[in-house]
Amino acid sequence: MNIFITNLLFMSLTLAACAPATVRPPDADGDGIADADDRCPASKAAAEVDIYGCADSDGDGIIDTVDLCPRTPRDSVVDQFGCMDSDNDGVKNGEDHCPRTAAGERVMRNGCSARQTVELESLRFEHGSSALDAQAHERLSRLAELLRSTPQFRVALQGHSDSSGSADANYRLSRMRANKVKAALIELGVPKNRISIQAYGDAMPLADNDTAEGRARNRRVALRVIRAGLLK
Repeated sequence: MNIFITNLLFMSLTLAACAPATVRPPDADGDGIADADDRCPASKAAAEVDIYGCADSDGDGIIDTVDLCPRTPRDSVVDQFGCMDSDNDGVKNGEDHCPRTAAGERVMRNGCSARQTVELESLRFEHGSSALDAQAHERLSRLAELLRSTPQFRVALQGHSDSSGSADANYRLSRMRANKVKAALIELGVPKNRISIQAYGDAMPLADNDTAEGRARNRRVALRVIRAGLLK
């Protein structure tokens, strides 16, 4: 019986020794993901990778093999290449209202050049009035802040009216509206020499003056941002 057990143990050990060794699949970059499953087969040594073998060293959501700006602060607003300033205008993406500005264009603090903000949304007025409402004051406050921070830009205020009165009365009213906006901007700290006034009366309607809705749209002051030196 002892001989039988001894022989059995001998055979077991012999078979174990002859059994083929477990073959580990190739992992060229040593990240723990087999090459066959590794979508980023050239990860840096010791890099922390996801289940696909890809690393995101700066934690911006863009994997290292695609990231052209690999040292952005974690949780930054980045583009598809991992960069915080897609158009290289000096304004970060999260604050850039015009993220595709052409190379070399000077921009305001919001990332927009004069060409991109040629016409801002117009301020509206009640019939026969030049008074600014709370919404207009709020928008002018934001515009004033923008202009104060970017002194290379100026603004043209273009006054308009509907066709309810005489041409002369409408011209005077449109100028009054533009001047009221100018006064508000000056009060908000914008130098008066950076503000131009243009009055058009009822000569440039946006909509049909035969309807109440159209007349309301025409009672406006349009705001145009212009590069310094271009405004006479």
